Amino acid sequence: MKKTAIRLSLTAVTAIFMSGCSFTSDALFPSLFGSDEQEEMISNGDFKATGAALPELGSTNFEPVEISEGNNTGTFVGQKVVSFRNELTQLQESIRAYNEELQKVRSSVINNAMQYHKTIGTIEAKLQVGTTPGNPQMFTLLQSAQNNIQTMNGNTIALERLSAKVNSDTAMTTYLLDSIRAAYSVSGAVDEDHRQLRILENETNQTSILINSLLGEVNSDISRQRQYIESAKNNIVDLSEAIKVGSYGVSNVPFSAVSNTVRSNAYSAPRSAGVASGKPLFTAKFNKNNVNYHEGLRQAVQQAQAAKPSVRFEVVAVSPASGSQASKKNAQTHAGNIFQEMVEMGVGADRISLSAKTSGDANSTEVQIFVR
Repeated sequence: MKKTAIRLSLTAVTAIFMSGCSFTSDALFPSLFGSDEQEEMISNGDFKATGAALPELGSTNFEPVEISEGNNTGTFVGQKVVSFRNELTQLQESIRAYNEELQKVRSSVINNAMQYHKTIGTIEAKLQVGTTPGNPQMFTLLQSAQNNIQTMNGNTIALERLSAKVNSDTAMTTYLLDSIRAAYSVSGAVDEDHRQLRILENETNQTSILINSLLGEVNSDISRQRQYIESAKNNIVDLSEAIKVGSYGVSNVPFSAVSNTVRSNAYSAPRSAGVASGKPLFTAKFNKNNVNYHEGLRQAVQQAQAAKPSVRFEVVAVSPASGSQASKKNAQTHAGNIFQEMVEMGVGADRISLSAKTSGDANSTEVQIFVR
């Protein structure tokens, strides 16, 4: 899409740079089709969480190797080979059952997370516009989201139980592999016995690798689920406070966190966070006291709206990657103030979203404004 370029007069540009701000208008309308499309899906009740918003689970489908057939030679070792083969078959049947259980839990986790984010998205969209303080309908939606968290807990418990079962069979697989290797030294065997032992050893070794991989992914899924649940619970607390007052306001606007360290102006973020990328429309650098960014902000907002009346703004609080928590909080405070100023300029609160990030390129706290 061809970008529309708007340039400030020389006087305005000089004023902006003198006040510690920059105005880059060549990125006024970056192509972000997904943002408007996502909002439309939310309003239609057809919102689906993006992959970035969903729990990061493993994706491996664990299928054991096929066990080779063999004849009973009639020797003592030959009889042990038959016994080993039966034990390996039982272990592989268990692995298939565990894999089926794992895939079912993963499917439940994803479906439940999509429902959770659909509900949360509806709540957030309504709060952006504003609603009555303590709206009971909003609290009903919030209770639905809390029910989703209970399901998350149930899925985590199911994964923990699965981990215990897989761990038990992991030990059995190791024992079987050791027994097969020990059988080579048993006297009275024929060449066919040793041939079948070599095949069984290889198949058991592959099975051992497989079940250990299965255990590793299950435990990894458990760890990620716990982190995901903790984040969801914190989100519920924030939304509950916002519902009590009927809107986000300035002091409790949720900041969407992006990656911890960003090395360039281009950065990636969850689509659900709505964070724009590319060159900012306007940047206010708070590298000194009493930064006079107000006139530059007003001109940037007015010209953006003149070019596109339906323009949406993304206000991003930026703090240095090596900065302290106080630095991050300071950046968010400045972003909240700019959010309020834009509302007072006549920009609808529903057309402004807030996010926060750290940047390796930032030497001081700053606020960047993007348009979409």
